[in-house]
Amino acid sequence: MGNHSAKQHAQRGGTLIIFVLILVIAGTTALLSTLDGSEVKIERNKKTAAALAEAKAALIGDAISQSIDAAGYLRMPDLGFGPLVTTISEGSFAPNFSGNNKDFTVIGKFPWKSYGLQPLHDGYEECLWYIVSGRFKVTPKTDTLNWDTQGQIDVIDASGNIIAANLAALIAASGPPLGTQSHMLADSTYSQCGGNYDARNYLDTYDLENSIAGVLNYFTGSVNNRVSLNKNNKKFVLANNDHYNDKFLFVTLDEIFRPIIRRSDFKNQITALFDDPDFKSHLLSIDVEGNKGTDEIDCDVIDKTTKKPLNTFCQNWEEMLLLTQLPTPSTITIDGTSTMTACTRVLIFGGQKTGAQARISIANKNDPANYLEDANLTAFNTPSSDFDGISVFDAANASADVLRCL
Repeated sequence: MGNHSAKQHAQRGGTLIIFVLILVIAGTTALLSTLDGSEVKIERNKKTAAALAEAKAALIGDAISQSIDAAGYLRMPDLGFGPLVTTISEGSFAPNFSGNNKDFTVIGKFPWKSYGLQPLHDGYEECLWYIVSGRFKVTPKTDTLNWDTQGQIDVIDASGNIIAANLAALIAASGPPLGTQSHMLADSTYSQCGGNYDARNYLDTYDLENSIAGVLNYFTGSVNNRVSLNKNNKKFVLANNDHYNDKFLFVTLDEIFRPIIRRSDFKNQITALFDDPDFKSHLLSIDVEGNKGTDEIDCDVIDKTTKKPLNTFCQNWEEMLLLTQLPTPSTITIDGTSTMTACTRVLIFGGQKTGAQARISIANKNDPANYLEDANLTAFNTPSSDFDGISVFDAANASADVLRCL
């Protein structure tokens, strides 16, 4: 009897030990799972951040390394075809296509192959996406591209607050599919990145009813939800919830043009424009009209065949020019010294805007106060010969007015 009771006790004890052991193992497994999940998330975020950074560096590096008349334009996204619209491919810059109107923003995958890269994947092994503002895309080109050009991409947070505005581009990591998004393979040619090119299947949120402030991170009403239907700014949501998980890296206007204006050929092109004999003759012959005196300026007096880069540069940067007629021929001060000859007219390249200046609206751009330094603004408005500026653009003092005596 005693032996039987002892055996039962031992069995119960063994069962209890096994039960406790199971609980410990389960608890440890849950803890390790939590830790592993956290570590996995960290590693995924690291991989996403690295991929986004590499894509941004390639995008900007390409834009700022082009010839000075083409610098600043951003390549087209990968839309699943190219170099012809009838050729299925992946990883390449898209050619111009039907519906790609001037100044209309475009969404596609990041064109890794054309940049000489391997496919760039986020932490969930999805290839990156890329949104380019219509005014910055390389085809078709906008009318004027310079350091005052406004991008058409705004970003809001989960509360609808704007956290970035007028961006030139966005690099996007779509993460895993949410809701009814489908990453189903659209064509076997897409073997590197897989999936398809419908932005709605990757960028969030799939259904309008789940949106934040009615904002979807793609363009409805176009093929693959890839092209805007107008030139207006488009908002994108940066949030992390059940309906949004897109991660963005911003590309700003300043990040593109800051390195461009430091190039020696940028300042050389301004000098070449000011000293071009055909352009100078034109400036002396036209009427000084408009608030900035430049209404009659025509960059096409610079021959498009023999001087195409200079002609294009003039078209893009003409907004910076101001022209005035002096009451009587007089000298002006350039580089701290009076000019050797009297000037009948003064040509000015208004430098980069200061914090107090605005160059967004047409009214802004027609106001000399948004281009000239104080002393030169007074001289321009009078007009008088009390101009004082520099002869050669200086990126270290980019807001300084560049002057020419005509």
